[in-house]
Amino acid sequence: MVTPSSSAPRACIDVVIPAYNAEPFLRQALDSVLIQGPIVGQLIVVNDGSSDGTAQCVLDFQIAHPELSLQLINQSNCGLAAARNAGITRAQAPFIALLDADDVWLPEKLQLQWDCFSRSTDTQLGLVYGGYELISSTGQNLTTERGVVKPSLRGSAHAQLLSGNFISGSGSNVLIKKLVFERVGLFDETLQASEDWDMWLRISKEFHVDFVAAPLVEVRVHAHNMQKDYRRMLEADFMVLNKLDRANESSVFLLWKIRTQLLESKIDPRSLAAFALCSSHLQAKFIGLQLVLWRYLAIAPIALWKGLFRLKQLLK
Repeated sequence: MVTPSSSAPRACIDVVIPAYNAEPFLRQALDSVLIQGPIVGQLIVVNDGSSDGTAQCVLDFQIAHPELSLQLINQSNCGLAAARNAGITRAQAPFIALLDADDVWLPEKLQLQWDCFSRSTDTQLGLVYGGYELISSTGQNLTTERGVVKPSLRGSAHAQLLSGNFISGSGSNVLIKKLVFERVGLFDETLQASEDWDMWLRISKEFHVDFVAAPLVEVRVHAHNMQKDYRRMLEADFMVLNKLDRANESSVFLLWKIRTQLLESKIDPRSLAAFALCSSHLQAKFIGLQLVLWRYLAIAPIALWKGLFRLKQLLK
């Protein structure tokens, strides 16, 4: 277990929680902010057009904990990126931490990340992330059955991030200097998914990253997780791919991911609005002969493995 090295300054971190119909899990998220202690300045909850008791949950929490500086922002439903941005623009502290309303911070999460910043001699350090665990909708730990991506990126990480979102554990896992957002801009509100990866790619172009190896957050996996929506994910991934292409960058990982999702979902890329925005040379990678070849390359190893397994069973 990592032990905090020293007490952080009071109120040096503002916390932003975007919340949409988050009533079932929000109180647990709020409690996990409270136990971080006086390091928290403002707690900013953005109610993104919820139709349940999200707003009342926040108001009840505010009454129960008057010692906490809590700001509730009510807005029409604009999506996760817009809700985060609404909170970020109101933050005043030199550091900003994001927490999704269905996730839970572990004790001393913010202290350990602040320690990482304070000990570092890297003047370009802008973001610190950490380890994470997975939990079910009921709070059961799922980490051992699903596995997690252990933190490994440190320093200049842009090239590695083009190979995949290795700053994992959702947006709930990062602590970011406020000046970073002032330099690279806010979350892309046109993205309905993959907004985290897009932001980490933009940040890593200008700043370095570091990590705390210990788990810092419990990421909840449940039926409403956005990652299950293939069409939404594909729309967002095509938009990120197009942004990279316009910046003269490429991601073999993203090409693989999109092709695999198209194969699994049987969605015609030409039915996606974001696909139409891609250049003709990008579109060619997902239709015609190239898609046929990818389908063969994706299926053939799986079919071979299944055939060998079946043969082994017959020979027993």
